[in-house]
Amino acid sequence: MGREAAREAGQEMDRRENAELRAAFEALLDAGPEPPLPSVTDAAVAGGRRIRRRRTAVALAGALVVAVCGVTTAVNVADSRPDPVQQPLAPPTPAQEPTEVPTPVATPEPAPG
Repeated sequence: MGREAAREAGQEMDRRENAELRAAFEALLDAGPEPPLPSVTDAAVAGGRRIRRRRTAVALAGALVVAVCGVTTAVNVADSRPDPVQQPLAPPTPAQEPTEVPTPVATPEPAPG
């Protein structure tokens, strides 16, 4: 009968624990109404708006960078081209060699005598 007594004691403990657990759950349920759950749809819609705004901002920033690069490139290319109004340079003329002018050379005069 030792076994029988142990089994009854275990069952009595389970009943007591069950009663305590039931009382704890009832206290939670009697505490007040449950808080309302937030709408999952509203959160998803708000998140979608944020994503669209972010994408729009990134696209505008990218377009601005491309426009600035295009303008910068156009200005640099325009500066490197020759001015179409400017007259073309005349072909170079060969340099004239200086003409040698004979310089009078003093000739010694014969000595008298």
